[in-house]
Amino acid sequence: MVSQKLRRPKQDLSGRGLEHHDLLAARSCRAQGGKRARPHSSAHPKSSYERYLALARAAAASGDAVEYENYLQHADHYYRLSKDKTA
Repeated sequence: MVSQKLRRPKQDLSGRGLEHHDLLAARSCRAQGGKRARPHSSAHPKSSYERYLALARAAAASGDAVEYENYLQHADHYYRLSKDKTA
């Protein structure tokens, strides 16, 4: 039989419950007119492309083929964003 223990809400490192972070995210979303802010990396896709390409090269040098492919896919994404931004 499974014990019926009461679960405490999960907490982050600050000791606050995770619900606190949900409230902060909702407040931030409302402050921006209901739209979520775009990540900073999408504002500068060329630098993100170069960063992920460097990470892919490092993964290839270490012999991790899965990580290499993952970083290449990220680099491709930011490459396409940079081309869309200049077009």
